[in-house]
Amino acid sequence: MSWSVPKCTDLTAECTVGVPINSFEGVFDFKLDAKFRVSVPSEWRPGRGEALPLRLLKWSIYKVPVLKALTDEAFAAMISSIDSSEEAAGVKSQRKGLLYSRNTPVTINDQGKVLIPKRLAGEQGLEAGGAVHLYGRGTNFDIVSPRDHEALQAAEEALLGDLYEAVDFS
Repeated sequence: MSWSVPKCTDLTAECTVGVPINSFEGVFDFKLDAKFRVSVPSEWRPGRGEALPLRLLKWSIYKVPVLKALTDEAFAAMISSIDSSEEAAGVKSQRKGLLYSRNTPVTINDQGKVLIPKRLAGEQGLEAGGAVHLYGRGTNFDIVSPRDHEALQAAEEALLGDLYEAVDFS
């Protein structure tokens, strides 16, 4: 079974109101092994004998540093977003150049593990044998160090009040 994130522009068998059939969802606590690999939840794993290519970007969400793991489709959507912006051509080129030069290709292997390069792990405060937190974001996920985990949780908790007010389930 191939893992992909279909574009959901209408209601099809592959999506429900804009939610991809395969989606990185939930928050999980794992450990990095001695080789700087982290296992991902079984729902995020590619099919047997397959691998899912990802791109790791050093990123910031709510002013908290994370490693953003993007599928090729999610990365292409970032590039497309820049292309469709109102920015000048030179600014678009710079922004796309940054994304291309600053990403690190990795994969989720068929055992459900992602190898985080040692240098990149160290820059993010991740240690072999230490904790790592995974935040599903739909078409991508964030890899968060213990150093930054509480700050990210606090930032998200602060936004929940607004979300509760804005979304009506009645």
